[in-house]
Amino acid sequence: MKTMEEIANPINEDLTYDNIIQKLNEAKENNVPIDEGILGAIGGAVLGAAIGPKLGAAICKALGVDQKGTFGSLLTSKLVMGSIGATMGWKM
Repeated sequence: MKTMEEIANPINEDLTYDNIIQKLNEAKENNVPIDEGILGAIGGAVLGAAIGPKLGAAICKALGVDQKGTFGSLLTSKLVMGSIGATMGWKM
């Protein structure tokens, strides 16, 4: 269970990034194989969240779907597009 301090403080992206790099370096030093699917999923999630809403908006425009409607909101959601990107990155 999270403490009130953990809930009140936002996630420090720089610290999270540094932790990922540190763990990858430790794995490399210990000759532990790195699963590329995980790295692909991370990359896919980041790209999906970054460019997904713009891509979703273009799809909505091409299909004539209202972006403020249910389907349009789904296509322009960072969470949904990040999830799709992570799934695609994991599978490739």
